[in-house]
Formats: sequence, structure tokens, C-alpha cells
Amino acid sequence: MINKIFIGRNLNIKKTLLHIVRIFIFLQCLLFLSCGNNKIDVIEKKPEQKKENDKGTEVALTEDQIKLMGIEFAKVENQNLSGYIKVTGEVSIDPDQDSKVGGLIPGRIKKINIKEGSFVRAGQVLAIIENVDLVGIQTDYITAKNEYEYTKQEYERQKKLSDDNIGSKKSLAELEANYTRALTNVKALEQKLSSYKISKDRFDDNYKDTVINVQRYFSVTAPISGNVVSRMVTVGQFVDPTTDMFRIVNTSTVYVYLNVFEKDLSKISIGQKAVIESSTYPDETFDGIISNLNKIFDDASRTVKIRVTINNKFGKLLPNMFVTAKIYVDEKDVLAVPKSALESEGENKFVFLKTNEMKDVIFALPKVESEEEKKEEKEKEGQGQTKSQAELDKEKGEVKKGIVFKKIPVNTGIEDDKYFQIISIENIKEGD
Repeated sequence: MINKIFIGRNLNIKKTLLHIVRIFIFLQCLLFLSCGNNKIDVIEKKPEQKKENDKGTEVALTEDQIKLMGIEFAKVENQNLSGYIKVTGEVSIDPDQDSKVGGLIPGRIKKINIKEGSFVRAGQVLAIIENVDLVGIQTDYITAKNEYEYTKQEYERQKKLSDDNIGSKKSLAELEANYTRALTNVKALEQKLSSYKISKDRFDDNYKDTVINVQRYFSVTAPISGNVVSRMVTVGQFVDPTTDMFRIVNTSTVYVYLNVFEKDLSKISIGQKAVIESSTYPDETFDGIISNLNKIFDDASRTVKIRVTINNKFGKLLPNMFVTAKIYVDEKDVLAVPKSALESEGENKFVFLKTNEMKDVIFALPKVESEEEKKEEKEKEGQGQTKSQAELDKEKGEVKKGIVFKKIPVNTGIEDDKYFQIISIENIKEGD
């Protein structure tokens, strides 16, 4: 009966130890996968391996570990990818749709018709400026127009007489000079009125009116349709032609400037489709077309900026937003691996290549000691007793053969939803 209990207890202890060993192996594997270069090294390194491992990381895993972690294998294959290049960028305003508005003449602001944030249409009156000099310009025009009408009549009358050999040619020459001078003067003043947005037609019948129809105010109008994002003036403020009064921005069309890496430039051309994605709208995309390739290379980031024009009629993309984009490229056969096979460390990417090499993998068994065993261990150390070979082997752990995997750095090219094109930095080929 005692023997049976003892045997049963031994079996329970063995099962418990085996369970602990499995958990320990699993934790070692998880630590390896999650810690990158700081992982626990489960490979027994020999002096002759150090030089080889300086070039790249290796890891050895047993069949049990591979099954436990659910590791799958896929071959490097030629895939026909109609893929895309993924890049980052920033939303920007179309410079032709960004306007700072001011008055063309000096004066004091009499009225402001809009508020900051308002939507305005091209030609809409934003503010009224009062300027007494406008009266002088209009009266000058009326005087010049009357003089022009008079010199024109006199010139035409004298020309008719000259044609009939009645009038003096000298008088005709003087009248022609006066007529030309009056015409030039009236045309110049017409241009001035036009720049002040005053129609010359309002003075057509001034000779019939007892009161001259003179305009005292200048209207500041919107040059483009858009939103008033800034208002920099107040009623009563004096302004001159150099004063910026309002800023209007139209974001119905925006530019997205994307940063394309040097290695991908050969795949980019004007007219290609680009799909913009924003974290603000995770379930929505914005289609655009590449409209410009910058001719300047940024040496610091090793990128070139390209411009994508986006129809933004709903105004969801705002200037200075950060976005990502997929630039779709032509279909081609490339060396590719499944996306799940690619690992990253910062900006560096790599794959684990299965080799035909086998190495010893040592598993240190978890040391479970009772209080009595700990006490005995201290007594032995105090008495200077050395451990037996069996005890040392037990502490060293179990040795199994593991498959060696090499960490191979790669560059990536085009991609689709399943595969990445890989451009090997080291030797990697189809079928690996």
C-alpha cells in the first residue's frame, strides 16, 4: 500500500514537472517572438558561431515548439501582383483657391457683411470702404468725357470742311491732337473707374441730370468662392491697399503631397490612381490622380514629393491632415511572400528563412525546491561540497535538436491585400 502511494506520488510529480516544462518552453518561445534582439537566447552558442551570428540573428526551434506556437511555412514564389505602394503624406490647400482679400483704395471701413467661418461666393460684397477721393475721380471722368465729346465734334466738323477744301489744314491738325489727347484721357479714367468697380455707364446721361450720380463707397468683393477662415479688420478701421482684410479658402479641391521613397520612384508616373486613407475616417477612402512629380530629391528622408489632386466636395479632408495612400501600379510578376511572413523592427523589415541546419537547443528545467531541500543546499555549500554530475546535468536541462532559422533583412516593393514583393538584401531565392 505504501509503495503504491509512493509510486502514485512520483507519477503526479512527473506530470506536474512535465506541465511546468511545457509552460516554460512556451514562455521562452513567446519571449523570443516578442522581444526582437532582446530575446532570451535558447541556442547554445559555441565560440565558432559568434562570427556567423554577428552578421544576422539565428534561432533554433524544435518540432514541438513549432507545433506549439502554430508556426506555418510558405515558399518564396513569383506572384502576379496588381499591387500598390503604400506611402504617407499631408493634405494641403490648392494655392489657386487660397486668397487674401483687401481694398484697392485707402479709406475707412463703413460696413462688414460677413462673419468669420461664413461661406461666400465669388463676387459677393464682403465690406464697404468710404473714400472721399472717389468723388474726385468720378468728377474728373465726367469732365474728361465732356471734353472728349466736344473735341470729337469739332474735329469731325473741321475734317469735313478740309475734305471739301474749305477749312484750314493747320486747324485740323490742332483739333486732331486735342481729340486724341481727350480720347486718351477719358480711356485712362475709364480704366480707373473699372478698377474701383464703378461703371462708366452711370454717367451716360449726366448732362441731362441736375444731380450727378456720384458713388462715395467702394465695395470689397470675394475673388473666389469659399469659407472665410480669417477676418482681420473691424468697422471704423482705416485700411490701405496693403492691408489684408479677409482670408478665403476653398477646399472643394485639395492637394495631397505624398512622400515616395527612392526605391519606388521608377514605378510612379503622372495619371496613376491613388487612394487616400485617413485615421479620422477609417471606413472611407478618397480617390485621386497623381498630377505632379517634384523634381527635387530630399536627401534627408530619401524621398520625393508627389502631388495628388482630390475632389473634396464634402470638405472632409482638411489642410495639414496626415494621411496614408495606396498608389496603384502596373501588374507584374515579382518575388513575393505572404504579408504574415514579414516582420518589422522600426523601419527595417526581415523574414525568417528555414535552413537545413540542426542545432542543439538546451531547455533549463524549472527548479522547484522545498524548504528542506533549500536548507540542505545551503548546508552543502557551507561544507564546501561539490555537486555531482547528475545534479549538474539536471540543472543544465534537456537537450533537443532544433531547426535553424536565419533572420534575413529584405526591402519591400509593391503589395496587394495578401502578398508583399520582397527585394532581398542577402541571398534569398524562389522556393526558399
